[in-house]
Amino acid sequence: MSECLTADDFFTGLFAALALRGRKTFTLRSTHFDEAVESAYQELRRRAGTLGVDVGFRIFLHPLYGDSKTVRESVTRAAQRDIVSFDNPEYQKIRLKLNTGNAGLFLAGLPANPELYMELAERFLASYQE
Repeated sequence: MSECLTADDFFTGLFAALALRGRKTFTLRSTHFDEAVESAYQELRRRAGTLGVDVGFRIFLHPLYGDSKTVRESVTRAAQRDIVSFDNPEYQKIRLKLNTGNAGLFLAGLPANPELYMELAERFLASYQE
């Protein structure tokens, strides 16, 4: 039986893995963040069956604007859970509030193994441009 992986699980794992990789901030000024998240999401979808997880959400980039409602709502929920903060009143920069100690704890409590999220973070970083 597959374990359901929610958008909140995905973003918690991605942010925790990025914190473990030493990354602290990301910009939302363009669509690069959404595109990089979507790239990591596609990798998750590709591997979900072999990992025993059921991906319970979808990420679609808007065909004209290039952003994603799911990404923006999930980042807002991450801020509500005190995982990230927004550094300015325009919400254009995300700051990870996780450190290497608590990031590992977050990863240990998520569906699938921590290595998955580390690989998804690598995929994200390969696509992300500031």
